[in-house]
Amino acid sequence: MVNKIVLNKANVVLENKTILQDISLKVEQNIPVCLIGMGSSGKSTLLKSILGLVELNKGEITVSGISIFDKEYKKIVDTFGVVFQKDALFDSLTVWQNIMFKSLGKKKSNELLEDAFKFLLKVGLDKDDAFLYPAELSGGMKKRVAIARAVSHKPKYLLLDEPTAGLDPIKTNIIFNIISELSTELNTTVLAITSDMKGAIKYFDQIVVLKNSRVHWQGSTIEAKKKPTEHLRELFLKN
Repeated sequence: MVNKIVLNKANVVLENKTILQDISLKVEQNIPVCLIGMGSSGKSTLLKSILGLVELNKGEITVSGISIFDKEYKKIVDTFGVVFQKDALFDSLTVWQNIMFKSLGKKKSNELLEDAFKFLLKVGLDKDDAFLYPAELSGGMKKRVAIARAVSHKPKYLLLDEPTAGLDPIKTNIIFNIISELSTELNTTVLAITSDMKGAIKYFDQIVVLKNSRVHWQGSTIEAKKKPTEHLRELFLKN
């Protein structure tokens, strides 16, 4: 079965406020999609809806053909790798323990450590970094560790919430490069959300732009650059 995420007229209303309205989009295997929008446009809520953390009021979400309303959907969620906006690393665990968190207790420590080394190298970190704690890491290093953890169980789907937030342009480019390379290497279906229009245009072929809880625009980055709407131009200038 093709690993595909499909939203069909998805609606979310929280405390009488419409957060998502009639959202329809597809994320297909080997075609990473970047969801872009300014603050409060509904990006994070959309991600949480796919993870089943926020309920739909109307509409549908299917992943690998399984509906979010199906009991089997919980098994689908187990195939996700997720990078949260604030990294969500465990302060009391070392880097390698954070990366291999899902496997702790299932293998011997020396085997997990060897696996962690491999994932550290994939995200451009050193073996020595495995023994550091999150408090000893820079912002860019935390992002890399969060990505390594998200892909450590070789997920079918990779969801990233603002993976470059707070990083300077050089580190932002490094992170986007890592995401691009890993999605190809692991054959993963990728949906990233960001406020960084320039980064999205540079590293993704397909983008979806949210505005006021709706899909404002979706298509290829080439089309976005050739025929930008006024709002797209606004996003370009903002970055």
